[in-house]
Amino acid sequence: MQESMKKILILSTILIGITACSFSKKPTFKYVDNLFVKNVSMREITLNADAIFDNPNHLGGKLSVEDIHVFVDNIDVGTISAQEFNVPAKSEFSIPLQGTFSLSKIYEENKNSLLGSVLKVIQTDSLQIQYKGVIRYHLGNFSYPYQIDKQQKVSLKK
Repeated sequence: MQESMKKILILSTILIGITACSFSKKPTFKYVDNLFVKNVSMREITLNADAIFDNPNHLGGKLSVEDIHVFVDNIDVGTISAQEFNVPAKSEFSIPLQGTFSLSKIYEENKNSLLGSVLKVIQTDSLQIQYKGVIRYHLGNFSYPYQIDKQQKVSLKK
């Protein structure tokens, strides 16, 4: 009888452990914050932003950035790529998004109105920046995509 009691006790302990560390909800994408121009020169621009998430679960997981396109004044200047990010359990967290892009695409797209575009940037000291794409959450075989679409006017002044 004691042997069967030990098995029941072990089985119930494992069952409680599994259910206590259960996956109740997927992490919540909240917003994109701290969007700013880190560096700008005649050849390239470096953009930064933070994607803010909240994980209510006792389990972590991983987030990966998939083809987040960056648009500067409605011109696709490139994509951000990043390594997988470990998701902390039971916390709000941010994923840094950074990319350096050649301004040649902007110049090529605005050949006819290049002077007007340069004058506009000088006068307003800002650019319209948009991040658009997918960040994917992974936990074992479970996967969930978060659509990112954040547009904001960003000052070039520090």
